[in-house]
Amino acid sequence: MNPPIAAAEVARAVLPNGLTCLAKASPGAGMVALCAYVRAGAMYDGDQPGLARFVGASLVRGTHRHRGPDLAEALDAMGASLSASAGIETVSLAAHSLSDDLPRLLGFAAEVLVDPAFPPDEVERVRGELLTAIRVNGLDTRQVAERLFRRLAYPADHPHSRSPDGDEATVAGLDRAALQAFHRMHYVPGAAILAVVGDVEPGAALDQVAAAFAGWHGDAPLPLPAGRAAPPAAVVRGETPVPGKSQSDLVLGVPGASRRDPDYYALMMANLLLGQLGLMGRIGQRVREKLGVAYYAYSDLRAGLLAGPWWVRAGVNPVNVDRAVAAILAEIETLQSSGPAPDELEDARTFLTGSLAVRLESTPGLAQMLADIELYGLGLDYLERYAAIIGAVSRDAIVRAAHRFPTTAYVLAVAGPDRSAA
Repeated sequence: MNPPIAAAEVARAVLPNGLTCLAKASPGAGMVALCAYVRAGAMYDGDQPGLARFVGASLVRGTHRHRGPDLAEALDAMGASLSASAGIETVSLAAHSLSDDLPRLLGFAAEVLVDPAFPPDEVERVRGELLTAIRVNGLDTRQVAERLFRRLAYPADHPHSRSPDGDEATVAGLDRAALQAFHRMHYVPGAAILAVVGDVEPGAALDQVAAAFAGWHGDAPLPLPAGRAAPPAAVVRGETPVPGKSQSDLVLGVPGASRRDPDYYALMMANLLLGQLGLMGRIGQRVREKLGVAYYAYSDLRAGLLAGPWWVRAGVNPVNVDRAVAAILAEIETLQSSGPAPDELEDARTFLTGSLAVRLESTPGLAQMLADIELYGLGLDYLERYAAIIGAVSRDAIVRAAHRFPTTAYVLAVAGPDRSAA
C-alpha cells in the first residue's frame, strides 16, 4: 500500500524571508487545508508565564485590516475556518476552505500571523477568558496534579516546569505592549512552517504562499531554550489538597525524551504497551480493570522539540492512592524484566501503522503530518519508511527503553482531598 505522503509528491521551498512552505495535492473533495507552526510557544515565556498563550489567543481577534468579528464573518461567508492556539513549543494555525478560495485563505492566515492588531477591547476579552480558564483549572485535580508534577520534575527555568496557561497574577498584569513585543520578537518567518494540502497543484500553491507572505520580515529566530532536566535521584513526592473534591488524581513519571532522541521509537512502543494499547495498556488492565482501584489510568510520552514528561496519570479514590502507585510500578517493572510477548509486540506494530493511516485519511490530518515532518526534521520520505522503522524496533530495545522509567527514582504528584486529615 502506497503511503499517503511520498517525497516525490511534495513541493518544498524556503522563501527568501526564511518561511518554510510545503504543498501536496490531495485531489477529490475540492477542499484545501493549511497547517502552520511558529516556534513561539510558552518555552519563550521567560519570567512572564502565560504570555505566549495570551498572544496566540489574540491573533484571530483582529488585524490591522479586519476587526475580529469582520474576519469571522468573512471566513463564515466562504465556508472556511481559521484558528490559532499556543502550546509549550509552538503556536499552531489550522485553516481550511474550498480550493478555489486558497489565495484569500492564505491572505487571512498572513494577516493573523504577521499583522495582528491586539485591539484593546479584544485584549481584555481574551484576558478574561484566560483568567477564567486558570481559575477553573485551579479547582481541577487533574490540572493541579500536573502543575505540581511539572514543578517537582523540572528545574524552575525549564520550559516544561510550568503549564502554558501561565499564572493568574502574570496574565492579569500583562499589557498590550507586552503582547506586541513578544510578537515582534518571536513571530518571524525563519521560525515558521506552513503546509498546504488539498485540491491544488503544489507548485502553484507555493507561489500563492510566497505572494501572501512576501511582506513578512523579521530577525533570525531565537534558538531553542536550554531544556535539559536530570532524572530524579530518588523518589520525589508531593501532594496538594483541593477543597471540596472526593477524587484524587495522580501523575507519576520522569523527564522523558525529545522527538529526535535515538531511542524515541522504542520509547514510544514501551509507552504504548504500558498505558495506551487496548484499554490503556498493561497499566489500565491491571490498575483499572483487574484491581478496580482507578477510574482511569494511562501513560503518555510527551516528546517534542524538547524532552517533555513521560508520565502515568490516574484518577483514584483517595484511599487507593498508594495501592494504585504500587500497581503502576509493578507493571513497569514487569515490562522491564520480561519485555513484550511476541503477539503483544505484533499488536503494537499493527496499531501504530493502522492508527497513523486513520489519522491521514483527512486533508487537515495530511497537512498537519506534513508540518510535523518538517518541524522534527523527519525527511519527506518519512511515511515511506515508517512501517520499516516500527518493524525494526526489537523486544530488547523496548526493554532498554522501559528502564528509562525507573521504579526507584521518579516524581509523584497527587491532588485531591486532604488525606492528612483522614
